[in-house]
Amino acid sequence: MKKFFNFIFSKAFWFNILGIILLFVIAVVILMVSLKSCTRHGESVTVPTVVGMDADEAIAMLKDEDFNYEVIDTLYIDSLPKGVVVEQNPAKESLVKHGRTVYIKVNTRDEILVKMPSFVGEQYKTLDVRLKHSKLKKGTVKWQKDGEVVNIVLKQLYNGRPIEPGTEIKQGSRIDFVVAGRDPNSKDEEEEDEEEKISTLEEMSKLDETPKTSSEHNDTNFDE
Repeated sequence: MKKFFNFIFSKAFWFNILGIILLFVIAVVILMVSLKSCTRHGESVTVPTVVGMDADEAIAMLKDEDFNYEVIDTLYIDSLPKGVVVEQNPAKESLVKHGRTVYIKVNTRDEILVKMPSFVGEQYKTLDVRLKHSKLKKGTVKWQKDGEVVNIVLKQLYNGRPIEPGTEIKQGSRIDFVVAGRDPNSKDEEEEDEEEKISTLEEMSKLDETPKTSSEHNDTNFDE
């Protein structure tokens, strides 16, 4: 027992303990520095602007700046160049951590075809919703009187010619329509009604003047 206590209180024992503690502290410090270097903990970077860029160039830029990327959708927007990035998430100039995934939507390089629906016989007021759902656009609308039928689609036209349902056309194409009834934005009919009223009033005024003239003529003869 005496030897045990002598060993515990010896300088060699405490040097060994201090050495072990020192090695442990050094190992922890090295580990923390390594983790911080690998994960770049607390360090933020700015997301570059890739909207409007060609998709291949945008992807190359993201890779160069240590971002991951994912193309989550392809769209067809005829007003934009083919193959450009249309949307990105996170948004440009956002502060994020290194290695963050940037999600992008790209305007397709290929033409997308859709099948032409049947609009004939449908209510005019439903056109906008159905065209949007079908990924088509409304062209010109010609109004045509057709008896008692009002606000009903009579014809659907593509490039000036009737188009049958099921025909494949480019997404975003403009479809023209012939609709029964009167253009709600036109005032022609109201103006015609006003002119008719004025004409009627003028005729009534003339009729009122005719008996008066006859009466005056009779009175003149009587006085004579």
